[in-house]
Parts: sequence; C-alpha cells; structure tokens
Amino acid sequence: MDLDNYQTTYLLYAPAKNPASWNLDLAAFGAALDAAFPEVRYETRQGRQLRLSFWVVTQDGIEFTGFASNEGRDTVLLADTTASEAAVFIAWLRDTFLPSPDLIRFSSEAAVERGIETDWRMPAAADVASIAEELKHHIQVVEG
Repeated sequence: MDLDNYQTTYLLYAPAKNPASWNLDLAAFGAALDAAFPEVRYETRQGRQLRLSFWVVTQDGIEFTGFASNEGRDTVLLADTTASEAAVFIAWLRDTFLPSPDLIRFSSEAAVERGIETDWRMPAAADVASIAEELKHHIQVVEG
C-alpha cells in the first residue's frame, strides 16, 4: 500500500470525556476558514444534524472538502484526503482555532468501516510532518 497517496476520510473530534471542549461555533469556524485560506466556500446545512459544509484551498493548492458539526461531539470531517494533506489542515485547526492543542482525537473512514471505535490522540506539539506520520501509522494499523 502506498501510504503517501492513500486517500481516506479523516474524522477529527473533541475528546469523548469532554465532547464540547472545542467550543465549536459554526459561524466562528466559517469566519476562521475565511481568514486562513485564500479560497473558501461554506454553508450551513440541516440534515440529521446542523453542520457547516466547507471547501477550502490553501496557498499551496491543497483542497479540502468536509464539514463541521457541534451537535453531540465537536467534529470536523475531511473527505478524501491523503495523510500529508490532512496534516496541513489539522495543524491549522489545532494551532489557530482550538482553545487548547491537546484536544484533537481522530479516526478514519477505514477504521469506522472495520468497526474500530478507538480514539486516536493527535500529538499536541507535532509539526505537519509528524502529524502526517501519525495519520499514516493509523492507516497501517487499521488496514493491517
């Protein structure tokens, strides 16, 4: 498996013991996306739960599509992205938006599909490369 090109959906969320610890306000999250990325589109949608769907492009041309929700557990989903790409967004989320850098737990679509409910903890002080390695390690464990 080529982990550098492997794409999956990553689920980023607040710790289970403190599900609202991000203080995720959807309007504030949209404004933070606008302030951080050169190209941004987002809209609030009501489905099973209220969510902010978004599309952003970084200065380096990395595209992210996903959503944020604050119903139940504060959550951000990044769809169809590589570990290296996701790491860029995760570092921004941790360093710019969250009230504390140690509040990110994560999983992946691959883990959910296999019924793995383990919360993986994102290192609070990791750089983008280390975050990418953590995500790749997760995929290696999940995919076997």
